Amino acid sequence: MIAIELRFRTGRWHATPWGRQVNEGAVEWPPSPWRLMRALLAVWHNKFPDVPADEMQQLLKALTAPPQFHLPAASQGHLRHYMPLGNDKRTKVFDTFVSVGSETPVTIVWPDVELDGPQRELLSRLLRAMSYFGRAESWVEAKLLDTWNGDVNCRPLNGGGVAEEEELVRLLAPAPPDDFRQWRERTLTDMQQKKLEEKKSRQRDKGKSDANVKLTPGEAAALDAALPATLFDALHAETGDLRSAGWNRPPGSRWVDYVRRRDAFAVSPKGRPQSPSRRPTVARYAVAGNVLPLLTDSLFIGERIRTAVMSCSQKHRKEVTGNEDVDAAEVFSGKTPEGTPKIGHVHAHYLPEARQADRRISYVTVFAPDGFNDEDEAALSKLRRVWGDGGHDLQLVLLGVGRPEDFGGLDERKGQSPLLATATEWISRTPLVPTDHLKIRKHEKRDPETHQAAVNRELKRIVRKELTRRAWLAHLADVVTIELRPDTLVGGTRTTWLKFRRVRSKGNGARSTGLGYGFKLTFPEPVQGPIALGYGCHYGLGTFVPST
Repeated sequence: MIAIELRFRTGRWHATPWGRQVNEGAVEWPPSPWRLMRALLAVWHNKFPDVPADEMQQLLKALTAPPQFHLPAASQGHLRHYMPLGNDKRTKVFDTFVSVGSETPVTIVWPDVELDGPQRELLSRLLRAMSYFGRAESWVEAKLLDTWNGDVNCRPLNGGGVAEEEELVRLLAPAPPDDFRQWRERTLTDMQQKKLEEKKSRQRDKGKSDANVKLTPGEAAALDAALPATLFDALHAETGDLRSAGWNRPPGSRWVDYVRRRDAFAVSPKGRPQSPSRRPTVARYAVAGNVLPLLTDSLFIGERIRTAVMSCSQKHRKEVTGNEDVDAAEVFSGKTPEGTPKIGHVHAHYLPEARQADRRISYVTVFAPDGFNDEDEAALSKLRRVWGDGGHDLQLVLLGVGRPEDFGGLDERKGQSPLLATATEWISRTPLVPTDHLKIRKHEKRDPETHQAAVNRELKRIVRKELTRRAWLAHLADVVTIELRPDTLVGGTRTTWLKFRRVRSKGNGARSTGLGYGFKLTFPEPVQGPIALGYGCHYGLGTFVPST
């Protein structure tokens, strides 16, 4: 076993995750394995140049396995600095950090990795010489522990499920040596083919044959030199150079899904607020208007509802606090006070509904797994009007605030919501737009039947992945049976997924393509709705209703 202890002497850890801009307010927690490897490498270069490179390379190779963590209680904070731009102007920069006690260490553990005596001594020397970790203001006292018997509370997901009290976090980690070699071979082949195709294209543009066009030895050597030869070389790459070259992540790295406690940044309250487990999670509205919107416009209406609810929340909070700069509650915005997106899909979903026999939206459900507090309920009660499409405003009447079981059911004549019902078989009501790309191999594209089978395989993989991203559904990801469906019944008419609006009018959100798909999900046990998966799931896409 290897166990490393990190104590941040100022009580703060400053580090921006790879791929994020500093003013986004995102902070890396726990420290990524890739960052630790680079820090050890920097200490070696600066303080122990006498240590042979082979010894350092072997040490880092032993640490490529994703470690586990013990994370102490922590909270997030930020400072705002006005930095000079080299002239008379200044720009505001957010310095986001994790606040952690200076005497409560972070422990990084490799339970199944062993080092020999010289390797342990080298690692111990490197850690003792490390003065900061992350940005320069993150002063650290690091050491190698002889033994450790603590509890792990952050670990690699390794294909498992996410417990209700946990959340997913993605960390940058080194790729195993074999994976790195395979990646390099594939990448080099792709680069060579691209370069060759560019040369052939130029020949064809000149009206000449491209049959004899080949890469020169110099061109092949230049492409080979553009890629790091080993993981050790990849760890030396400068971040600025990688971004200039267009890499979306450092060569030799990979993203590893970890799970940490959902309350990793919880601040202990002074009072005794309402327990989230007892909070209402649903607000349901009836929709009225001269012209009701179509179910196929659910995404557009969901966006409008969110905008209106956030406005109500912001106005209410201004009235209560007297602070004109206050934002909407994070349960409605989906962002933390620092402006970073919430993960785990625990914030509000704005879900339009149409009766099975109707094609127009007649209800809207606002669902938040984390629940609404008293302040949130007050904001929801103020929602009465939403701007509709084509100037047709919509009036909303709050039917009640409660939990899914209070409104769910299959008897729509009584006002029950199939979206909130309990069932074992669920079918798509609005299209699921994948957030991940379909990983179709080249040889699978040649034959139509093989290609369709590969598409089905990838779509099922994506559905299971979407389930794992929701703590309340993650345990069902491996046991659900998934079938594809080509359409849904809207007002008595079979309606394909192409008829639905599938791209948000504002904002981003991860999506692979604009295509939407439908599914039938069969679970081994009754599942309480709502179920909303994929891109735009917080605005009405990817919803399911019981199969009747």
